[in-house]
Amino acid sequence: MGTIIKKNSTTFLRCLKDEQHPFNRIPAKLFSLNGYQFAIMAQILSNKDDWNLVKNEIRRRLGFPERKFLKAWKELELLGYIQVKRMWGCYHYTIYEDPVYTTGTGADCVGHTTGSSTSCTGAILTTTNTNYYYNTTASTDADCMKNKFYELNELYPASVSCNGKKNYLKANIEDCEQEYIKFLMKQEKSHKDILSCLKRELDERKRANETLYQPALLKWIKERRWEAFEKIIEPTEARYGQMLE
Repeated sequence: MGTIIKKNSTTFLRCLKDEQHPFNRIPAKLFSLNGYQFAIMAQILSNKDDWNLVKNEIRRRLGFPERKFLKAWKELELLGYIQVKRMWGCYHYTIYEDPVYTTGTGADCVGHTTGSSTSCTGAILTTTNTNYYYNTTASTDADCMKNKFYELNELYPASVSCNGKKNYLKANIEDCEQEYIKFLMKQEKSHKDILSCLKRELDERKRANETLYQPALLKWIKERRWEAFEKIIEPTEARYGQMLE
């Protein structure tokens, strides 16, 4: 039996189809979102409940510039439409058609107006599709590799500021993905170790106030810049009468 690969999972919390939620194919309330936010939610909600969301797949469908897509996605998280939970090797997404009507819990979820907001009565909590499967060639599985790049891409800074000007670090994102997957295929270093190096690098640059020197993602991958942060030697305190080596 091969290695178990765990893909992303998604739960849809759909609101009532009643007089408070006039529908075309999506709640009318979504029309109050800006164009990028609306397009993302329309793409997500048009799928069946047994479909598993992959963030970068949505971006590719829409064809938006990455910066605009990520900005709109983050805004949707803040507005309560999308909830993301990092799991082992993947993400779990919870999608809310209407955050106001589908987030009530416990005693408040009783089907009437409580205070100034309406509770979540009748909202449908679908069965979460976790989607485990077996694969004897897990190290070369395309979905698995793509998910690893998505993790790297989300952790890596989108831009740095220098003299009031932003320098964007994630141009040629598809080239970045191909280059990173190509490296992982060599199995010279694990994805987990690379992420640990990146986290160490980001912390070290922030501590030293050197974040503006962060290279572009493509250059960082091609030149294996994580290697410089594989091991940072902690400063040694000398005791009285002891010589530092």
